[in-house]
Amino acid sequence: MSPNSLALGANHFDRVTELNPAARSSTFVRAHSRLRAGRPDKPTPKRPGNHWKWLVVAMLAGGLALAYLEPWSSLANQSSPMAESHSIDAPRTVTIDHPAAAAAASVVLPATIHPWQTAELHARVTGYLKAWHHDLGSTVQAGELLAEIDTPELDQELAEGVALAREADAAVDQVRAERIEAEADLKVAEAQLDRVRAEVELARSQLDRREKLLERRAISQEEFENFHRDLAVRTADVAAAEADVARRRTNRQTRTAIIAARLATAKSRQASVDRLEELQNFKRIVAPFSGVVTQRVAEVGMLVTAGEGSLFVVEDMNRVRVQLHVPQAYSAQTRTGVVAQVHLPESAGPTVAGTITRTAESVDAQSRTMLAEVELDNTSNHFQPGSYAQVTLMTQQSNNWAIPTNTVHMQVDGPHVVVVNDQDEIEVRQVSLGRDLGPRVVAVEGIRGDERLVVNPSDDLIRGTRVQVSEPQAALPEIAQR
Repeated sequence: MSPNSLALGANHFDRVTELNPAARSSTFVRAHSRLRAGRPDKPTPKRPGNHWKWLVVAMLAGGLALAYLEPWSSLANQSSPMAESHSIDAPRTVTIDHPAAAAAASVVLPATIHPWQTAELHARVTGYLKAWHHDLGSTVQAGELLAEIDTPELDQELAEGVALAREADAAVDQVRAERIEAEADLKVAEAQLDRVRAEVELARSQLDRREKLLERRAISQEEFENFHRDLAVRTADVAAAEADVARRRTNRQTRTAIIAARLATAKSRQASVDRLEELQNFKRIVAPFSGVVTQRVAEVGMLVTAGEGSLFVVEDMNRVRVQLHVPQAYSAQTRTGVVAQVHLPESAGPTVAGTITRTAESVDAQSRTMLAEVELDNTSNHFQPGSYAQVTLMTQQSNNWAIPTNTVHMQVDGPHVVVVNDQDEIEVRQVSLGRDLGPRVVAVEGIRGDERLVVNPSDDLIRGTRVQVSEPQAALPEIAQR
């Protein structure tokens, strides 16, 4: 038997005797001493059958060892859950970190430079371009002549309108004269009526006297009847005179109505003349404001159609509007007066400081951005309208906190943080994240600022779990977003 086998057998025997002291019989002790000494029992020449005896003893010792070892091993297995439970009940140590106040946030946005005001000058009359006086890039003043258009058809139409207006004025004068005549005739008829009425009164009074004379038989019946017929004639003349007065009054009213109609016609024709004269003024294309000619299409002799195509484009570059589209995440903080730095990427010069002058106060539903403007002075011609620029906005992040990125735990319903409360118990809180700052991220909602946040939280940290807190080595200063 090899020495290794002997040593293995001796160790096995020790384990068996430790588990069961009753197994320490004299025979086992002698076998154990021989195994430890490395001297297995060998048969003596006098007793050649002894090695079989010792082989049987070794086999019996192995069986007893297995029989006694199995319950102790099962007992040890039963005791392992207790140890595991004891290890679970022990508080777990976690590393925490703290939120930092998010100060002013800067964001760089693309922008487009626009002139303070721009105008596309179109022709309002149809004709041929007679001359142009300013070319591309020319600086013009308000009201300065840019081009002239020849309009022979418009000139003839204006001449016709002037003639018609004069005709209407003459017709008005004629009707006014007729009304004066009608008024004179009316006065004559009224005078005639007054005369006839006076004669009627005279005839009536004479008839009354003749009637008294007839009663005294101072006059004859025939003379009385003559006076009676004369009164009837005079009364008929009054009726005729009244009818003539009424007719002449109607004639005067008719003339007055005709005058009103002729006046309306005259005004209409004069309005047409005024319109044509205004159109004639558009034969001269002038600058609406002081600026620079940035586009010229006009050429001498070209056919110009009213309202089609622009002949010149004039832009006022003394001031510029820098327009940018602010994302929805920053629209609430972008207000009038917010500091804005305007920079041209191709320019080596310094940035130009300005402020937000005006905003649309509304987020576009398509792009989810809000239009904002920065107004800048451009008397030095530093900015060219239409150029691309970059605007750095310094927005205020009130009530926002920057938390370490490694404290954010993503779940199905969104980002969460694991917080250790005052009782050193775990709380899981959902947060809304804003801008990513690299090692930190802005928490828009869900953070008060005094939380103890668990670093690199695992899924087994559930609500109510007690933990031991390991403070960070040094408190982080206030983080300014960049």
